[in-house]
Amino acid sequence: MPRGFRAAGGICGIKASGKPDLALIVADHPCDAAGVFTTNRMPGAPVIVARRHLRSGRAMAIVCNSGASNVCTGRAGLEDARAMAAHVAGTLGRPMRIGDVLPGSTGVIGHRLPMAKILKGIDDLAPRLSRGVEADHAAATAILTTDTRSKSALRRMRLGGRTVHIGGIAKGSGMIAPNMATMLVFLTTDAACPAPLLRRALKHAVDQSFNRISVDHDTSTSDMVLLLASGDSGHKPLRASDADYARFSRALESICMDLAEQVVLDGEGITRLFEVRITGAASVADADRIGHSVTGSPLVKTAIHGADPNWGRLVMAIGKSGARVRPDRVNITIAGFAVCRRGEPVKHTAAQHRRLEAAMKADRIIIEIDLGLGKGQARWLGCDLSREYIAINADYTT
Repeated sequence: MPRGFRAAGGICGIKASGKPDLALIVADHPCDAAGVFTTNRMPGAPVIVARRHLRSGRAMAIVCNSGASNVCTGRAGLEDARAMAAHVAGTLGRPMRIGDVLPGSTGVIGHRLPMAKILKGIDDLAPRLSRGVEADHAAATAILTTDTRSKSALRRMRLGGRTVHIGGIAKGSGMIAPNMATMLVFLTTDAACPAPLLRRALKHAVDQSFNRISVDHDTSTSDMVLLLASGDSGHKPLRASDADYARFSRALESICMDLAEQVVLDGEGITRLFEVRITGAASVADADRIGHSVTGSPLVKTAIHGADPNWGRLVMAIGKSGARVRPDRVNITIAGFAVCRRGEPVKHTAAQHRRLEAAMKADRIIIEIDLGLGKGQARWLGCDLSREYIAINADYTT
């Protein structure tokens, strides 16, 4: 939907399954651009190359393969990532330069990319670049790995009297934990926004969304969130003091939160999602420590899977988080049922306990934690840990 972009997705032969495995997103002209990348200390070659290319604050294209992550592949892997970018620039021609192309890869770690297949795939995709729902869906499908569905979102707003769009696609299902967005997300907008303001808005949006989700508490080596702004909507460039910039930032945060929730809802082996609402923390940072600890705890996640209202596991996760806690002020509610009040158990009748167990069998469960210490608050999303998750990951490389 954003003006000034075309997309394509297809099969280049990386995946043994024969499923789509190569995506291309291209702007009509150089764009302001921003990115947020994994904090994992073993980043993949595409992360290293894309981060370098984004230092200029401009980009024209994103190329991404699935099926092999190009991680732990040494100098050769860096050359492969640069070759992907160079081939896109060479195929599509000026004014595109190699530094205008942002490469991405996802899949199994420790495997070199089959470059002959990827380069031919780029040649095949270039003539198929187009605008519209089918092209967007093709690109969204081509970046998937263990995902069961593609993920996309769109936001519209009025800026400077013009209709402005933000569109996005995402992949993510496993190896999902905070510390950047543990997945791939590609966003485009026809807003006119200088790169420094794009970076500020994107960092805030990521902190409010992708940095507050967890599937398995593992931070991937390949994560990136990229944002390209064409400026083709025609309004005047945004300024930090503008009400329109605040409106754009809110829309960007909204679309990131939408995509983040779609990632958790497609978590590997998921049977139910749980939302953790932390209030009364001494600071936002402490609220995030609690959310991170609770959503990442295997004991909490398995209790959610078994619909077991064992709130002692929540107490454990709160206590180990490193956040400031006063036990005699902690209140915990599960699915609307108070289970802990001021650090002590809330007694339930047998009938109330049965209703709580039944409520925990819902597709979505809300856990509320009030620390009673201050105004810090946060909202985190997690999913249960099921036998299917183990089956998926036990057989991942085979």
